[in-house]
Amino acid sequence: MLYMKTRVTFRVNHELAEALRELPNQTQFVEDALRQALGRTCPMCEGSGRIPRSSLKVSNLRRAELAPLDRSTALQLKRLVGVGHELAASHLDVRPGARADEVGFTLRRGRHVLLDGSLRRGAEKVQVH
Repeated sequence: MLYMKTRVTFRVNHELAEALRELPNQTQFVEDALRQALGRTCPMCEGSGRIPRSSLKVSNLRRAELAPLDRSTALQLKRLVGVGHELAASHLDVRPGARADEVGFTLRRGRHVLLDGSLRRGAEKVQVH
């Protein structure tokens, strides 16, 4: 069987082109990288090639039976939602924290957990476990 290759041309930035030129076998490197990348499904687009608009849902805020949020905790939650949008997260689940002054959270994209941590009432920063 005759093995034939097809030439493919694509553009890369200058620094990447320089790095490729340093390799002893550019073709083999690119072929291996493409095979490896094509063998995995992108977690952002799930193989569609398009990233859906972020529709982050704070899925159970009412059902979590949390004490009313103070201003600092609400601001932390707002920042966490912003991070969720940046990471293309799909769900932000909240729950009572391990301590009385905490609100626990899990930030997910589909079934994949991106962040798991807690918001501490009266604190300025989100804690990630």
